[in-house]
Amino acid sequence: MQQQNAGASLERDRDLGRVEAFSDGVFAFAATLLALSIHIPRLEDADASAGLQQLLVEQWPSYIAFALSFANVGIVWTNHHLMFSYLVRTDRVVLSLNLLLLMLVAFLPVPTAVLGSWIVSGRDRPTAVLLYGGLFFVFGILHNALWWYVAYRAGMTRRDLTPRERRTLTRAWAAGPVLYGLCLALALVDPRLSIAGFAVIAILYLLPTPQLFALAQRTRRNRREGHRGTRTL
Repeated sequence: MQQQNAGASLERDRDLGRVEAFSDGVFAFAATLLALSIHIPRLEDADASAGLQQLLVEQWPSYIAFALSFANVGIVWTNHHLMFSYLVRTDRVVLSLNLLLLMLVAFLPVPTAVLGSWIVSGRDRPTAVLLYGGLFFVFGILHNALWWYVAYRAGMTRRDLTPRERRTLTRAWAAGPVLYGLCLALALVDPRLSIAGFAVIAILYLLPTPQLFALAQRTRRNRREGHRGTRTL
C-alpha cells in the first residue's frame, strides 16, 4: 500500500514537472522573440547614410516596448512559478487554463512589436496601447481564474499553505487585472498615461508584493493589539 502511494505521489510530481518544464520553455521562447522587434541597422540598408548612432536612437520606441514586455514576462513567469510551487497535482481544467495562459505569452511579441512601431503615431497610438494592455488584462483574468480553481474550487494546493497566505496571494494577484483595466481606461484619455501605468505596474510587481501585504497585515494587527493593551492598562 505504501509503495502504491509513493508511486502515485511520484507520478503526480512528474506530471507537475512536465507542465512546469513546458511552461518555462514557452516563457523563455517568448522572452527571446521580444528582441526581434528591434531592427539591427546594417550598412546595406537604404537609410544607412544617416549614421549608426541616429538609427539606434530612432528606435527608442522599440526599446521601451521591449523593456516593458520583458519585465512583464519576468513578472508573469515568477507568479506562474510561485502558483505551481503550491500545487500537489493537476487535472484537465488546470492544463486547459494553463495552455490558454501560455498561448497569450507566446503571442506577446506581436503586440510588443506593434507598440514599438506605432507608439509615435498620434492617430494609431490608442489602438496599439489597447492591444498591448488588453493582452495583459486577459492574462490577469485567466491567471486569477486558474488560482481560484486550484486554491478554492478543486483544493489542489499544499496542506502547509495557510488560509492567510492563500488570501494574501489572492489579493495580490487580483489587483493585476484591475490595474490593467484602469490603464486601458486611461488609453481613452491619453495613451501615454497608459504606457506610464504599465511601467508602474511592472515596478510594483517586481517588488515582493505578497510579502509586503503580509508585512502590512502583521503591522496593523500588532498595532491593534498594542492599542488594546494600552486601554487595558
